[in-house]
Amino acid sequence: MYQFGKVGNSNIDYQNANSPDPVYYRKMPSYFSSLYAKDKGEFSGDFTPDYENAAKSKALFLENSQIDWAAMYQTNQKQITNPDGTTHYEPLQSHYVVYEDRTDDKTFSANSNLNSQVAPNIFFDGGITYTNLKSHNFQNLLDLLGGLYFLDIDTFYKGDQSQSDLQNPNRQVKKGDTYGYNYNLLANTIDVFTQFRFSYNKVDFYLAQSYSAADYQRDGLYQNGIYATNSLGKSDKANFENFGFKGGFTCKISGKQSLFFNAAHLTRAPSLRNTFSNSRLNNSIVDGLESENISSAEGNYVYHSPKLKLRLTAYYTLIKNTTKTSFFYAEGIFDNGAGYDATDAFVSQTLTHLNKKNIGAELSFEYQISATLKTTLSAAYGNYTYDSNPDVSITNDANAAKENAKATFDFGKAYLKNYKQAGMPQQAFSLGLEYRDPKFWWIGANINYLTENYIDVSPIARTAQFYINPANNFPFPEATSERGNELLKQEKFDSVALLNISGGKSWRVYRKYVGLFMSLNNVLNTTYKTGGFEQARNANFRALNQDVSSGTPSFGPKYYYGYGRTYFVNLTIGL
Repeated sequence: MYQFGKVGNSNIDYQNANSPDPVYYRKMPSYFSSLYAKDKGEFSGDFTPDYENAAKSKALFLENSQIDWAAMYQTNQKQITNPDGTTHYEPLQSHYVVYEDRTDDKTFSANSNLNSQVAPNIFFDGGITYTNLKSHNFQNLLDLLGGLYFLDIDTFYKGDQSQSDLQNPNRQVKKGDTYGYNYNLLANTIDVFTQFRFSYNKVDFYLAQSYSAADYQRDGLYQNGIYATNSLGKSDKANFENFGFKGGFTCKISGKQSLFFNAAHLTRAPSLRNTFSNSRLNNSIVDGLESENISSAEGNYVYHSPKLKLRLTAYYTLIKNTTKTSFFYAEGIFDNGAGYDATDAFVSQTLTHLNKKNIGAELSFEYQISATLKTTLSAAYGNYTYDSNPDVSITNDANAAKENAKATFDFGKAYLKNYKQAGMPQQAFSLGLEYRDPKFWWIGANINYLTENYIDVSPIARTAQFYINPANNFPFPEATSERGNELLKQEKFDSVALLNISGGKSWRVYRKYVGLFMSLNNVLNTTYKTGGFEQARNANFRALNQDVSSGTPSFGPKYYYGYGRTYFVNLTIGL
């Protein structure tokens, strides 16, 4: 099988100009209401809020809270006055452009399967799959926004470090050109499995084994100015071999009742994305990278009758040695002893040896009250936590090309154990009622209750280094454990109840089927948070404490919100 596809996520790029983001922190009222005086690097200036400019900033934002496209076009052009007094505009070097982060994947896979009955009650299944992936990743310029060209450099750096590709320095790029970063990720994987199934009157069970081998490689197409010797061409290969074992049984208690149990232990290669510490810039493979180690077990009780359907599930999963990479700008993260002119930097953060533990139970219940009326109930109760204190390494790309300078730093452990995993409500409950009329129309409603949803915490704020003053390398004297616990308490989002209604009807029109389906989600138009993350910009205790103590922090958490009331209508006509 051969498969290919393209995915692009657009954004705005800019050089030597102000951020076009209407919620950029310097445009927000909180920037002015959380100011502190200059402190010569000690992070101890006096609180000096500027409430007048905070009020002006708020009014300006409320007046125009969208991206100002006209202003970007004007910045990219020069106004010319004609002899007759009229004006026209001529394009200049673009300061603002629209681009996309593109991923073009090409995948070839081949597989073979064998199924055989080796005895009256014994069956064998086996298979092998080979997959080859070539993932082309690059920045693609979409729109010059009225300008003439865009310069392919990073203005945050100087000299050779600013060059995206030393093979083509100071390149002028236009619509459709590749720029910024350009590389391929290559992966070859082989997966083999065998399974024996045993089937009897009252009991079925199976035993399965798996083996996989994978190699990952980066092929840089640009010679990046920061990593001149470690960006162009192919990286070393990251090789992984993994094994897995799985077993389970089914106990047929009666024609209506069954018990199921499954257990597995396996290792799994890390994701291709998390194998390289900063794949956009260099060929470096994450130090200490290991395969994930997964142990899992689940049990189910199932009851089926004409009126009642019931399923009870309990599960346990432990995932060890997860690797996670992220990028952010951090203030007050480095100490002067590291040779930095400033303590701020744009960094990449890599977590290794991160363990996750998921424990929970689920209930699914459906009861046919009458021939036309049915009720459903479902519940999920989970406890998803981090089960280790992972190792944290921080890389400052700006220091990579400097002689006798250190670029990667070991920040020790991030104390994440027992913090909640983010990204989902850990408990959810749903109650539904559905009516189906003999005249081929139906209507249903359900109410969902979601709770125990937590914010994604910042690992760097849970390291010992967080409490060290980068100006003098001594602990902050005001950094008490009580205040630290207050600042780093994981936020739990408010619980939410959502009402959804759906219905439909079908007809026979001139021997043709016509169906109409409609749904209305979040009927009450409830505003609710679905997720979020702590910003890591305040990279030391005093910076975070001052920002939070101001009452209007500039770098508070970022949140994601669910949709309000939404509608869906589907009309089906059978020809």
